[in-house]
Parts: sequence; structure tokens; C-alpha cells
Amino acid sequence: MSVLHEQYEHDGSLVVFTCTECGYTSLSIGTLHAHIETHWSTLGWLKFHTVGFLLPSSMDRWMEYTAVRRVDETSEVPVEEVMQ
Repeated sequence: MSVLHEQYEHDGSLVVFTCTECGYTSLSIGTLHAHIETHWSTLGWLKFHTVGFLLPSSMDRWMEYTAVRRVDETSEVPVEEVMQ
């Protein structure tokens, strides 16, 4: 089975990333940041990607909308439920 996502840990616990704007949650910080850009206007998105994405201020902007949550409790689910 291939890896479905990036995995991050804090003190041995799984970490997930949440959009503070709408609550969207992802196991990948990159996927979350791509989602966050959908909240911005199309022109802002193009400007952000063509010029600004390498600037330190861009990361700051993404992180303003990012909440990091540690997963303390887990439960087992069937693979079919995840692969839908």
C-alpha cells in the first residue's frame, strides 16, 4: 500500500492541520496551504504563486490560517472507509 499523506508527529502523537477559516483538516501541511489559497481571490492566488511564494512573508500568510492539532485518541476504521 502506498503512503496516502505526509505524517507529522509531536511528542509521538500524530498531528493534523486545520484551516482556521473553515475547519478543513488535512494530514499534509502542503495540502492545507493549497486549500487555504482557495479562500483568496483568483488574482491574489496568481500573484501569490508567480511572484510571492518564495518570500518568507508567504509562509507567514499561510500559517496565519493554519491550526496544528495533536491527535490524542485514535480508533481503527476499515480501509474501504478511507479509500472512498
